[in-house]
Amino acid sequence: MATCYICQNTKWTTAYRIKDWDIERCDVCGFARINPLPARETRPEFYSQEKVVSRNVKQLSLSQRFSRAMKGAFKKITGQDKSGIFYSKLSRYLPAGTEVLDIGCGDGSFLNLAKRRFNCTGIEISEYLGSLARRQAGIRIIIGDFFTADLAPGKFDGITLISLLEHLDHPEAAVKKCFDLLKPGGILLIKTVNYGCVNRSIRKENWTGFRVPDHVVYFNPSNLKRLLERTGFSRIKISAWPFSDNMYCDAWK
Repeated sequence: MATCYICQNTKWTTAYRIKDWDIERCDVCGFARINPLPARETRPEFYSQEKVVSRNVKQLSLSQRFSRAMKGAFKKITGQDKSGIFYSKLSRYLPAGTEVLDIGCGDGSFLNLAKRRFNCTGIEISEYLGSLARRQAGIRIIIGDFFTADLAPGKFDGITLISLLEHLDHPEAAVKKCFDLLKPGGILLIKTVNYGCVNRSIRKENWTGFRVPDHVVYFNPSNLKRLLERTGFSRIKISAWPFSDNMYCDAWK
């Protein structure tokens, strides 16, 4: 990835060194990536049952505990977790009975909520997490790589990328495929880590958003919007609080 996906610049600055990886930042648009990128064929292994369980039980760092505390406070204030946020948005934008695709659906928690109102399909690269999702009745689950999955163009009214974009080694191709899969007027909803947040500037290499080699790319609001516009999305709304590690994006085809 010598050329930036966002602006086609070829000059990069190494901003951080974490374990065996550099975090490199595009000198023009600020898009960031890890170097070297892990081989795509190794990604399913990272989400095996053993690795998922290990990550869930390991001791959290101070920054990770702080991040979880902030998420808990946000949920207490708003009365919603991330599944609830995405369900509320889809319910506001789309009529009942329309087609929704959740890419990287994990154990199916969000789709189990969304199926109350929508016809739901999920795709998950992890056989372990996909098997958990298939326990949820009334949801179609595809286990495999989103880039090679056989999905009909123009089929979906809404697509969700919930904490997924930062895991993808070719985000431009992913966003373009989402555009192709949406019906005219369809909505793409994204939640991803915000490289432009104040927390990253303060915490530097200890920022909780750096989870190498799981998180491989990092956006800020301006370069994410630029990518979506270049892909064809016409109306884009991005919400990013300065001290939040995450940002939310609603983009219409």
